[in-house]
Amino acid sequence: MKKAQRIARINVLLRQPQGVTMAQMRDDLSVSRITVCRDLDVMRDEMHAPIVWDRGSGVYRLEAENQTGPAYMLPGLWFTPQQAYALLTMQNMVAQIAPNLLGPFLDPMRGLLKHMLYEADFHLFGLDQKIEIDMPAMPTLGDLDFNILLEALVNDQSVRLTLATPAGKEETLVGLPLKLRIAADTWCIDVRPESGNTPLKIDVGQIRKVVAISGDVEEE
Repeated sequence: MKKAQRIARINVLLRQPQGVTMAQMRDDLSVSRITVCRDLDVMRDEMHAPIVWDRGSGVYRLEAENQTGPAYMLPGLWFTPQQAYALLTMQNMVAQIAPNLLGPFLDPMRGLLKHMLYEADFHLFGLDQKIEIDMPAMPTLGDLDFNILLEALVNDQSVRLTLATPAGKEETLVGLPLKLRIAADTWCIDVRPESGNTPLKIDVGQIRKVVAISGDVEEE
């Protein structure tokens, strides 16, 4: 077991209400007392873990984190190379569905995962060239409008949609986005109208503008 994995496990053991003994940590991790002590020192010195030794009960535990000074935090993401590769694969698949809209949301995490795999000397095997998704083109919708629509969907926030009608005119719909559906032939979003309870299925390709509504204030 690598040090990062050991530290993540020790953190779990220390957070038990009853604490954990040195013997229990050694048995759980299958390592020597010296290795456990070194990991505890790293957690104290580099991660500011409030580890205390309870002499009365003979256990280590984490002190209540109400002290002054740097906050205790386990840094980074705790993935094995295989887990990071699987997550990166999934993100690449999602990004291919709508690279101009979904891609930017995933870029920071994708870059971090690639760096983790590079540090672990884990080859990517031409990941970008080995996955292809045959999906309909993303409907024409500006990235800002799409972002507003997604945030409203996640936060249960109403929006004002400007829609193009088959006759070439525009109409307005105020409602609450319920679900985004990406099918093999179309993109649709279910919206519950402000004036009714029955959701409407809106073709995303009809949407020309999205404005978030917060209380009585519309956020452009």
